[in-house]
Amino acid sequence: MKNVIQVIVIAVLGFSSSAIAQQTYGLDWAIGINGSAASLTIEAGDTVEWTWADALNHSVTSDGDAQESFDSGIIGGLGSTFSYTFNQVGTNGYHCTPHSSSMFGVITVEQGLSIEDKFQKNVTTYMDQTTGKIMIQSLLTLTSFEVFNILGVQQHSGALVGTSGAIEMNGYASGVYIVVLHHNEQSVVIKVAKR
Repeated sequence: MKNVIQVIVIAVLGFSSSAIAQQTYGLDWAIGINGSAASLTIEAGDTVEWTWADALNHSVTSDGDAQESFDSGIIGGLGSTFSYTFNQVGTNGYHCTPHSSSMFGVITVEQGLSIEDKFQKNVTTYMDQTTGKIMIQSLLTLTSFEVFNILGVQQHSGALVGTSGAIEMNGYASGVYIVVLHHNEQSVVIKVAKR
């Protein structure tokens, strides 16, 4: 009887921790959103919700070789949404059927990702040389940043709010900078070259 109770307790604890770990992550979906801006690495059981960021008709349709098959059908209207829960480990390429050349991405599903893993695998940045800003997109909410020169001397720090943002670099000399992005206790380090 004691062994049966231990098994039940372990099964309940295992179920509770996996149920809590599942998350829903949002992606904007519009003309020109593709590649890293439309790609995530998530855990089995997580849900992705696409939100139409323009007024055109779009679909979220799995590629033929995707691990899972999903299709929103054609949906139109700014603010429309489609959600899908990914349950199988693997790679899921997808596209918008009417705009497949400019709207596509990949949802990679892995088993047992920690919050830190999800943060580190889902931060994208680029230096916009025209505006002088580092553009940031993250799966998880960003809380703060630090900018260091190549010698490790802190140049700037500040708060970030939300899953996207920008760091102004216009006052900086040309060179290589180290940027540390924070989500609560987790950090991601990136290297940025400013011309």
